[in-house]
Amino acid sequence: MKQLYKFSSKNFTPLLGTVLALGLGLGITSVVTHDGLISSAQAAESSGQGHKGSGHAGGGHAQGGKGGKASGVYKRGSANQSLSDMLAEDEAEDSDKPAWAGKDATAPKPGGGNKGGESKKGDTYGDLYVIWRDDNGVPILVKWVDGTQVVYSGTGDTTGWYVQPLDASGNPIPLDAEGHPINENLVVTVELGRLNVARAPDKVLDHSLVEALSKLSSGTVITLDPSGRLVVDGVTIDSPLENLALFKAIVSTPAVDGVITLTATGTVDGKEVTYTFPISLEQAGLVAASAIAAASDKTGTLTVDEVMDIAKFLGLDSQLSNFVSTWNYERDDVYTKDVKVWILEGVDTNNDGVFDVYYPKEVSIPDVVQFNTIPSIVDDGNGIDSFTQAADDSVQVLEFVHDNGLDQ
Repeated sequence: MKQLYKFSSKNFTPLLGTVLALGLGLGITSVVTHDGLISSAQAAESSGQGHKGSGHAGGGHAQGGKGGKASGVYKRGSANQSLSDMLAEDEAEDSDKPAWAGKDATAPKPGGGNKGGESKKGDTYGDLYVIWRDDNGVPILVKWVDGTQVVYSGTGDTTGWYVQPLDASGNPIPLDAEGHPINENLVVTVELGRLNVARAPDKVLDHSLVEALSKLSSGTVITLDPSGRLVVDGVTIDSPLENLALFKAIVSTPAVDGVITLTATGTVDGKEVTYTFPISLEQAGLVAASAIAAASDKTGTLTVDEVMDIAKFLGLDSQLSNFVSTWNYERDDVYTKDVKVWILEGVDTNNDGVFDVYYPKEVSIPDVVQFNTIPSIVDDGNGIDSFTQAADDSVQVLEFVHDNGLDQ
């Protein structure tokens, strides 16, 4: 697998610092972290072993579909790609940018809507659309009476209450008595692209987690690339399945004394081996956001609905809502001037409008990456909007480095 770029700890001072690892006999000597990302970078092998309501419909926080960048408007990939194709492409030479992702995808887009906006893991994804959510991503239930929207109080039976789809401007779409949009042409579909790997059977992600943790636990030096992906001895964990498995594991694992310890058990030479890897609760959100970014398409914009829909297919929607309720993200604290990458800069020496000479140049990520702004649900620095902002920022860095990064 081609390594697009490498970096050393010097690229991340002072954002990244070096801490000693608790090797536990595994030879781990140091870990480069996003400001204390891994509080105690130990890795072990052993045998055996609420949400906040907020806002109102029509508040303009629709999430969905398209994202703009300086170089043009990008569209996410197919929402109905076959699972076998996606799993096969996860083993391709460059998992950063599969051939089916992006604007040239030919599979049909999702469309229409169902009564509750609900979809079970394994179903087709033709009924996913942007809906009204609270600050933690939880759907806000409504019903329409004589053309007027009534919002569920949060108590009592939910029978007859439905999720509220939003139009492209973030306005609520009136529903009929059974919860169907009266004008289905107004719904905004959620395109999942490569994140459709969430349809994979549990055993596939379980195996992917074993693969990821076995690498992390056996590595000597663990670093982060400019987008926040984990790098083991210079090799990036870039598999979409492994990153999605890491996202799932982080969100679903309770913290103990401020540390989330990821654990997976696999079979080596006929014996069960358990791999563990601890991440500080304070920084686990950044790792999870970078992981879901690495599992997604590398063009376009991640959205709140996309992130929450994937969490739902993984059975993590409630856990993610709770996880993000107190997690804060500030881009300027993560992507400082010290986060750098080497690129090739073209020069037109003949003044004919064509670059004919290229020079290596080190650039700071905040100077060269155009970040998107995810609309706030509640402007409080936390919640699903802030988590999605962190994930989308990682996507934009990934795309820039994928297109411009230089092997070092």
